[in-house]
Amino acid sequence: PISSGIVRLPTPVGIYSVQAKIPTKLYQGRGYYYPNTKWNLQFRTGYYIHGAYWHNDFGIRARSHGCVNVSYRDMEQLYAFAAVGTKVTIHQ
Repeated sequence: PISSGIVRLPTPVGIYSVQAKIPTKLYQGRGYYYPNTKWNLQFRTGYYIHGAYWHNDFGIRARSHGCVNVSYRDMEQLYAFAAVGTKVTIHQ
């Protein structure tokens, strides 16, 4: 299970591919600051599939600011599996 974008900042629907693999990344914005977020797969400029250590609301659609949040338990294996170029399909 994952959590995706909130209504006003939805995860973009479409077919993409992994553009970059970034081991750790800082996510910050108004009202949030998440340093050292592990296992980031960029699939579109500004959008990532990444581990989320700050919540356990996986399976809930509207939780992020457009990224795809995955539990650390699941994301480590996904990050190891996915190569740059791996197809990513986001659907409703």
